[in-house]
Amino acid sequence: MNAPLVIVGTGAAGYALLRALRQIDRDRPLVLITRDDGAAYEKFHLARALGARTRPRGLVLATVEQMAHRYGATILAHRHILRIDRLRHELVMREGRHGYGQLVLATGAAALREPGLRGTAASQALTLGSLADYAYLRSELAGRNRVVVLGGGLAGCELADNLARSSCHVTLLEPANQLLAETLPALSAARVAQALQAAGVQVMTEDGIQRIDQGPDELELTTLAGVRFPADLLVLARGVVPRTELARDAGLAVARGIVVDPALGTVDPDIFALGECAEIDGRLFRLAEEIEAGAQVLAEVLCGRKRRMRWPARLRRLQIESCPVAVCEPPPLAGEWHEAATQRGVRAVFRDRRGALRGFALLGDQVAVAERLLGELGR
Repeated sequence: MNAPLVIVGTGAAGYALLRALRQIDRDRPLVLITRDDGAAYEKFHLARALGARTRPRGLVLATVEQMAHRYGATILAHRHILRIDRLRHELVMREGRHGYGQLVLATGAAALREPGLRGTAASQALTLGSLADYAYLRSELAGRNRVVVLGGGLAGCELADNLARSSCHVTLLEPANQLLAETLPALSAARVAQALQAAGVQVMTEDGIQRIDQGPDELELTTLAGVRFPADLLVLARGVVPRTELARDAGLAVARGIVVDPALGTVDPDIFALGECAEIDGRLFRLAEEIEAGAQVLAEVLCGRKRRMRWPARLRRLQIESCPVAVCEPPPLAGEWHEAATQRGVRAVFRDRRGALRGFALLGDQVAVAERLLGELGR
């Protein structure tokens, strides 16, 4: 009997690939292995769910049993993979070994911790990178409402806004001199900061957290500037880091993510990678649409067809109710931003040296032209 195709991970990438494969081949033996309970949920909507006070079970789209039945797959939950035995085509787990014919790593990304964080309560800093994180954070919020969010990027701004909408007193700390420093130009970032402040968020830039200590009844935080203040919870929103340990230990090429070619293949012809753990030519998968596009490509490749990844234009609509934002990040090339304020918004466009539109950021009433600008990219 031929060894099955094995997918490691049941997050956005793992389940997107399962769906895409079943659209092509209903009978191929498929095995998915995950370290959690295997429930399907929308990871990219966790911050919005906090603002809506959604219970954790309300985020579950399907249980592991439902996914296994619906797509005719074997899904092994709560398994701990120790390493990949490439020579024997086996996964070595605490629970035993499992063979594979082809292997797809869809291990996702983990919330980035703050390595320099000190203090007696440093281990109590929370993150929001999974359904389990969401459930724990929500339980910790019961009866508490003073929350500090560290990180003023996309995730931090979304989280701060949604916590404020759920009646929390929120302080947002960002070490850079503006919010969204890697995403928005100055005027647009300032408008987002103003909107968050109007929603009740205290915004502090050019500062971070150096210590978190346990007081008698609350946490005591000390910022990099030496400011001390009490809080109930500290949530880290400094971004994510691809989970690459299995690939690195197996001798596969790893940079920021697992290095794959446009067909999602690694240096091992029988091992592939997809989703937030992978990168193509230095570019990471960040959005749900990119993961879905990659899943369609990889499904066809695994079924013997020739396909290559073509990146869709990145259009992200931030989950910030106090200030609608649509961003299409420009590629890493020479150019400059041009910003224009309107009465109820900001339009920022990024043009390359030839004057071609390569990206944009739209706030407020300008969000309405996002689809039109998408069609003008590169012209």
